[in-house]
Amino acid sequence: MSFMGNRPMRRNYGKMRSAVATVARERIEILLRQAEEVFPQDVELSKRYAGLAKKISKRTKVRIPQEKKHYLCKNCGQPLVPGKNARIRLRPVNSRIIISCLGCGAIRRYPYRKLGDGLIFR
Repeated sequence: MSFMGNRPMRRNYGKMRSAVATVARERIEILLRQAEEVFPQDVELSKRYAGLAKKISKRTKVRIPQEKKHYLCKNCGQPLVPGKNARIRLRPVNSRIIISCLGCGAIRRYPYRKLGDGLIFR
């Protein structure tokens, strides 16, 4: 029941939700790019940017793209830069990519399959 007249007020949440999602995706991309760029100079600021991206993702229910999510440490929150703070190994026996964080020692394993030109994460 509405106190402002006879008709109840209706909102169009669908349009608002899609606008919020597009802005959230853009900001997540920007923050993750900045986290990667700032990493060599300031590790703590880099962690902060990655944490903000995760927080925006949770609050708006927008997923972080999988190719970016593979390079975020679940344990310490650092963006993983291969050769700087991450070790990447391929295990052909069981078709796995193993990404190790050199900061905290966390290990993540992803299956892959080989297609013509390169590797594909599943």
